[in-house]
Amino acid sequence: MHTESNSKKSKVGRKPKADPAIHRHYARLNEADNIRFETMFHLSGYKYPAHFIRDKVLNSSLKVKIIDKASMDYIIKLSQFRGQMRKIGNNYNQLLRLLKEQLGEKKALAYLYKLEKVTIELVTTYKEIEVQLQQLEEEWLQK
Repeated sequence: MHTESNSKKSKVGRKPKADPAIHRHYARLNEADNIRFETMFHLSGYKYPAHFIRDKVLNSSLKVKIIDKASMDYIIKLSQFRGQMRKIGNNYNQLLRLLKEQLGEKKALAYLYKLEKVTIELVTTYKEIEVQLQQLEEEWLQK
C-alpha cells in the first residue's frame, strides 16, 4: 500500500510555470545612480523593479559603441596630417614672400613654376585625405 502512494504525483504546491525565469544578472550602483534609478522606477508605474529593468533592457533601443583601435589610430594620423598641412601652408606663404623680396618678381616666377606643379599634387592628395577623414569621422565618431 505504501508503494501505491509513491507512484502517484502529489497535487500539493504551486503549478510549475511553462517558461520559468531562471537566469539572473546583477549590477551594483553607486549612490547617485541608485537615486536616479529609483526615481525612474517610481515614475515608470511598474510594480516591481525587475519588470522595469527587463522592459528597459529588452524593449528599449540601446546605443552600442564599438571602438576600433586601428580605425581610431588611422583617424588620429589623418588629423595630425591636417595639422602638418597647415604648417606647410604657412611655410609656403613665407617662402613666396621671401622669394619675391629677395630675387625679384621675374626670377621668383621661374622658381614658382616648378613649385606650382608639386603644390598641385600636394593639394589634390590633401583633398583626398580630407574626404577620407570626414567619412571616417562620420562613421566612427558618433556624437
